[in-house]
Amino acid sequence: MVDALFHALARRRKAEAFRAEREAKKQSQRLAKVRAELTGESKTIHLNGPIGDRPGEFGARWLRSELPTDGREVRLVIHSEGGSVFESLAMHDILRAYNGRVVGIVASAAFSAASLLLTACDEVQGTSNSFVMVHNSGMEEDAELSDSEQRLLTDLDETMVRLYSERTGQSPQTIRLMMQSETFLDATEAKRLGFIDTISEPKNLRIVAKRISPKNAVKVSATARWRAAVMDCGSVRAADKKHPGLRLKMLAEVNAR
Repeated sequence: MVDALFHALARRRKAEAFRAEREAKKQSQRLAKVRAELTGESKTIHLNGPIGDRPGEFGARWLRSELPTDGREVRLVIHSEGGSVFESLAMHDILRAYNGRVVGIVASAAFSAASLLLTACDEVQGTSNSFVMVHNSGMEEDAELSDSEQRLLTDLDETMVRLYSERTGQSPQTIRLMMQSETFLDATEAKRLGFIDTISEPKNLRIVAKRISPKNAVKVSATARWRAAVMDCGSVRAADKKHPGLRLKMLAEVNAR
């Protein structure tokens, strides 16, 4: 009886501490927002390239060193084709733990692991020519996966489903289908589905993806050709097999913008 009461009291104290910590962070964010509005103070951080922990990539250690220590508003400008899911999840947690308001800004592309960072932001903005892409996780090597590797990818996918679903309000099943199909969203569609909150330009030019055949895709961008190939083949793996090298061209094109 005494043990049960002790554990119940411990759980209650833990819950109260969690609520107090959450409320303190909200209060700090409100104060940071007011200060930023009054003084115009904020820090802009540019993530312009692949996500990872190798030289030339942007990772958790880099992000931690860029964040200010005074809790001022941070504007994270993202232009990235993605990269390491694990590094992106670490960056996500750093942003969530930041004691201030975080505004994510999609500048052209937040693909793959880069789109996960949007789920850590208090607000997400996009320009009219920005794109968001979500897909399932995968290994760099195109080889047979062991059972443990397959379980790892499944767990990673479910983690991403949960984060995207919480951010957008879309059902987990809807998110799963989008990830399985490697879905590209223009700014308007990303806003409609809840991946971004606002589009910065009032007069945005919406680019509508149409189903095109590879024969007629010579003068079309690699991004549009890749999207059409995925739609035509029904899956990312099938499109990559039928059109070798096209996905790499698409990523290179995005990164060069």
